[in-house]
Amino acid sequence: MTDGTHRRAPILDGRLSAAMALAEGTRVFADIGADHGRLSAVLLLRGARRALVADVSAAALEKARGRLCALGLDSRVTLAVADGLAALDAFDQVPDTVFVLGMGGETIRGILQRGYARLRGAALILGAQTDLPMVRRTVCEVGYRIRREVIGSAGGRDYVLMRCTPALAGEGFYTERECVLGPGLMRESAPEWRRVLERRERLLEQEIAAMERAGLEKDKARLAMNRRELGYVTGQLRLMRRPGAEGGDAP
Repeated sequence: MTDGTHRRAPILDGRLSAAMALAEGTRVFADIGADHGRLSAVLLLRGARRALVADVSAAALEKARGRLCALGLDSRVTLAVADGLAALDAFDQVPDTVFVLGMGGETIRGILQRGYARLRGAALILGAQTDLPMVRRTVCEVGYRIRREVIGSAGGRDYVLMRCTPALAGEGFYTERECVLGPGLMRESAPEWRRVLERRERLLEQEIAAMERAGLEKDKARLAMNRRELGYVTGQLRLMRRPGAEGGDAP
């Protein structure tokens, strides 16, 4: 991509910078849930040819429209107020990359389940704020697999970003442990991974303790899942803390 800094490119935080790095070489893309439009603007300024910029909120999309028009990029953009991947129906091109960022895991799961048939082989760049195991399972269910996972930091928080492409013939579903830890991070751990796991360990311990105190019947299935997830996280951290360990896969 060519350098677009002379066109007053917006500054991306660590989370969006990580998402953009996963999409190197993108030429035609869709930014679903674009909100402020910063990522779309930078991608276009750095060499992407066309973009679909979409949000379920018309007011949010106006912020993106204003930014893109101010940068002289509006002629290369299709804007759509739409729910999730239904926005792709408004685009006259097949994107090579589709971004779905900055939403909860439940929301991203719904977007993928309802709209995966519209992807037509596009790479997915996903950034869920919550429920990463759920998102990883859903990626498998809609016929994709995770090729790479990276961690971007912004506002004092760490975010896991995933690049996913269609499954190859014979690729199996992820195990529960892979969904919890992340197959991409297990293959190629990021320096921040230990910090992410330690935070998740603390949150799981707190949630488990609260559910055990409450003793509610409706929490039993969730409590069992949390205990299993804690076991995977604790086991991986134990391995990473061994002398000379570099975050490799646990037995």
